[in-house]
Amino acid sequence: MADSMKPEDRELRTAINDFEAALSAKKFDLALPELNVILVAIDGSNQSEMAIGIAVELARRMAATVHIAGVYKGAPDASLDAVLNASVSRFTDANVNVLMAPRQPSDSPPYIQILQLAQSVDADLLVVPAPFLEDFAELGSDSIGVNLDKLMTQARPLLVIREPRDEPADSLKPLLLALSVHVQENPQAAAWALRIIGDSGTIRIVAVVEDEVLEAAADLIGEHDAADLDLDQLAGINRPETAGLIAALHREAQQRGLGCRVSVRQGDLVHRVIELAEGEQRLIVTGCDQDPSSSSYRNVQAIIRRAKDPVLVV
Repeated sequence: MADSMKPEDRELRTAINDFEAALSAKKFDLALPELNVILVAIDGSNQSEMAIGIAVELARRMAATVHIAGVYKGAPDASLDAVLNASVSRFTDANVNVLMAPRQPSDSPPYIQILQLAQSVDADLLVVPAPFLEDFAELGSDSIGVNLDKLMTQARPLLVIREPRDEPADSLKPLLLALSVHVQENPQAAAWALRIIGDSGTIRIVAVVEDEVLEAAADLIGEHDAADLDLDQLAGINRPETAGLIAALHREAQQRGLGCRVSVRQGDLVHRVIELAEGEQRLIVTGCDQDPSSSSYRNVQAIIRRAKDPVLVV
């Protein structure tokens, strides 16, 4: 079966009315989440400026309050404190209410400090660099580090900052929403995508039919019949809940003057998502299970490892 991303293959460009015309489509009312308090935890890496820039833009648009903290083990770090102090003017210049989170010397693991801070300020969104106080080059090929791994299992939504960009705000306009048919967090991911996308932005929805799905279909109905199956069906596009969700996204995007495009691809989910994200600065949004042993969790770990752009995990 051909990769549906190639020009000769069919790509969904279905309007909202086409989705809602299906009698089986489930009606979705996407309630956008609150975004009143943002916690930014920085570690002094070169991603700190990017994390601050993203938080400035989000808080400015949402009229949110930002709490910013330098998190590390041991005694105070003068260089990181200097970065924190310098960042305050960036928030105030944008008329954003910013508060420096007080820090006491601590031997607690950084992820525990971050989780405690998030709870104390009742944060709606947590923004952190990846990896946090670690180096991917020194970690295993499938690891995102202890701190980030612990945050992924206990803190959602989590906005993970990857490579620095000259204009951080530009990452919030083109947005890639990755949907997997068996992920229960798809609606929440869609709602967060709509909440944080910038004005006149574009949402690119991608549903990936992984090879293991095709193999399972072949086992059930035979390779010949499986080859004739429709990719939309395999990707779950025709399921009532998925069709209704995409219809709701189209409707909301249309009302707000946003672009919205749906694509179905075949192959490895991580590879396809990274392939789509390359070439244009964009935010990747995806939902995943909080169980580290689940396939969706492992996929998001791999996306974070390979992504250049921020990843919002819901």
